[in-house]
Amino acid sequence: MREQKRIDEQFRRMAELEPWRTPDSCKNHIEQILETLPDTPVKEETMGNMLKKRTLILAAALAAFVGTTAMASGLFRWNEKAAENFGNPAEEEQDAMTMEGLAREQQVSASDAGIIITAKQTVQDKNTLYILLDIQAEEAVIDGNGGFDRTAEDGTYGEPWLITEQEDAFGNVSMGFTPDTPAFETLSDHGYYEISALKTIGREWSEKEVTVHFTEYNYYTYENGDTVPHTIRGNWTLTLPLGEDTMLEKRVCEPEQPVDICGASVHVKRVEISPLSLLLVFDMDDRDRLMEMLYPNEEDVYLKETEVTGFLDQDGKEIPIRMGGMNGSYDFDNREVTIQIGLGNYVEAEQVSAVLLGDEKIPVPLP
Repeated sequence: MREQKRIDEQFRRMAELEPWRTPDSCKNHIEQILETLPDTPVKEETMGNMLKKRTLILAAALAAFVGTTAMASGLFRWNEKAAENFGNPAEEEQDAMTMEGLAREQQVSASDAGIIITAKQTVQDKNTLYILLDIQAEEAVIDGNGGFDRTAEDGTYGEPWLITEQEDAFGNVSMGFTPDTPAFETLSDHGYYEISALKTIGREWSEKEVTVHFTEYNYYTYENGDTVPHTIRGNWTLTLPLGEDTMLEKRVCEPEQPVDICGASVHVKRVEISPLSLLLVFDMDDRDRLMEMLYPNEEDVYLKETEVTGFLDQDGKEIPIRMGGMNGSYDFDNREVTIQIGLGNYVEAEQVSAVLLGDEKIPVPLP
């Protein structure tokens, strides 16, 4: 048994010297393979043969995983526009997310009323789902002010844009053309459309697919200083498969000290940050006191003083962020307020030293 452990340790050292980066999911599979190999004691003179045997088995396992990695990185590349919108994550991060089912290439299309919608990419973690759509129109009807909707024939609302097996799978959905789409300018026949959906807080995610359903496209023309609305009715339905594993690695911190916001002490009890999303858990009583102090006798106030406005890296430099949607929930039993945020750009969680709050960018240090 002791010799067996020595050999296992030797394999690990050999693997660490290899030049490639093995995703954590592959490492876990390799560990499982090693655990299933026999632990039968062997004599010293047979150790060489045992080493060769285990080397061949491990090499076969590595070959399979390396081949899968090559397939993921070679055939299922991130869409260039999706990568650009997330701030161009490192290639190894893109490959790891593809391998783990968090990022998927999509090629589902729907065509009607002179507009073709093609899904290009989905990216998700436990909190958020991002969908990138390519929009191609027969005529120039696209600029940054246009958008899709789902209404009935009589124009009434109430139907969700995203359809899942379980109702209320999402707590917040926002969408629109990518920020670099020109607005109030000459209309185009092509553009990229983003959907950012926050999964319902505290609910286990079990959806294997999501359906995007639109029934109209609205856009505007600008004539003699007037804004003229236009509506194109249609039926665009795209069903997109999703990866089963949505547990992207996250960092969990529990700041010990409250921070001073406008003279009030506010405790951020927990911070969960992944490359795609952020959770902040505030002490409810602290937030209530801050709101009463700043906005006495007012109702339905958005407390912008506790809004996340950025991060600091390990050198104290600001990391700007693009918001991909926000949601919140109240736990009255534990007196906690949870704020859930989808990040519009990829963030290396381990590089974040503090979360910034409000226009004053008050830092909440992360231990």
